[in-house]
Amino acid sequence: MASDELMESWKRTEGFLLDARTHFSQTAEAVCSDELQEFSDYLGHNELELALDMLNAALAKSASESWRVLELMALAAASMGLSDRQQHYDDQLSKARGWKYQTLLPT
Repeated sequence: MASDELMESWKRTEGFLLDARTHFSQTAEAVCSDELQEFSDYLGHNELELALDMLNAALAKSASESWRVLELMALAAASMGLSDRQQHYDDQLSKARGWKYQTLLPT
């Protein structure tokens, strides 16, 4: 059985992923319906990294989502300890904004 700390970490990560999902546009709902359905399926099975992969695929396919989606994906990656992915998202946000962006998990 998972520890309380691990369960809390999963819940926090799931929250970031769900929040990112809610920021997808109506256009993305149509264009990325397969990826977003797979996201829901993976999330339902607690496959958090695979769910993040599907959000990433949907973001790349739609190419018109708000930067908030990427910020929340970076938080999810940081929450899972996926530092390379978090850094990749931070680099994308830094380039888009023109200043150094760094994801910080809430304490």
